[in-house]
Amino acid sequence: MNTNLPKLKIGWFYPKYLNLYGDRGNVEILVARAKLRNIPVEVIEIDLDTKLDAAFFKEINLVFMGGGPDLDQQKIYLDFLENKGNHLMEFLNNFGVGLFICGSYQLLGKYYKDAYEKILEGLGFLDFYTESPSSSEKTKSKSRMIGNIIVEVNSLLLNEPVFRSHNKLGNTFVGFENHGGRTYLSKDLIPLGLTKKNQGNNDLDLTEGVFYKNTFGTYLHGPLLARNPHFADYLIAKSIKIESLPHSAELEKFDTSVIVSAHEKSKKLKR
Repeated sequence: MNTNLPKLKIGWFYPKYLNLYGDRGNVEILVARAKLRNIPVEVIEIDLDTKLDAAFFKEINLVFMGGGPDLDQQKIYLDFLENKGNHLMEFLNNFGVGLFICGSYQLLGKYYKDAYEKILEGLGFLDFYTESPSSSEKTKSKSRMIGNIIVEVNSLLLNEPVFRSHNKLGNTFVGFENHGGRTYLSKDLIPLGLTKKNQGNNDLDLTEGVFYKNTFGTYLHGPLLARNPHFADYLIAKSIKIESLPHSAELEKFDTSVIVSAHEKSKKLKR
């Protein structure tokens, strides 16, 4: 057992506001799976009154930000863009690990246009945009995108050495989506994967989420990491830079049969 692994230090953005459909469970899973390996772990909650600077992000090795209802997203919007966004972009551009779910994923893009055609500028970190169908467009085919979802993971992630060494579940992620906005990636961006069931980013191109450096955006709730232990372990391993540690090619194994069973059974869930 390796007892000298670096600390996993998680920066959790706006936990009071962005915790839709159990997204806080993603942090709980990361903490639990780290502790099972005797990896020191610390969670730092980043809220409206938290002062951030570049030095702060040198102490963080994983950022998490969940989704939230429109009202709560509006509460954090200005603070995120004006006070914290530039420091976060620097962290992510320097290959810091980040996981962003639903509403926070949308904020990484260029803009979000709501159903009343009001446009909210995004962080502009990645070249995509999100639009909701207008009230006049809302038909059965343009309703909210809701349901259990299966995603075939992008081959670039599947073949990434650290992911490959921690992946014992094949080529899928499973989760639950519930969103009105349609996200459209530029041709230069890589999706997290392609949907095998339900819709993902939008109702046109089968893409789901985004994958850039060590930044992951996705519409998968669930919470995502509770149902995808291979992804959870990958995020931990990348955050502590396990590939650069002596004699630490991968995280220590433990019995995950219950979680693996939940993952497999999720593939059989109906809408």
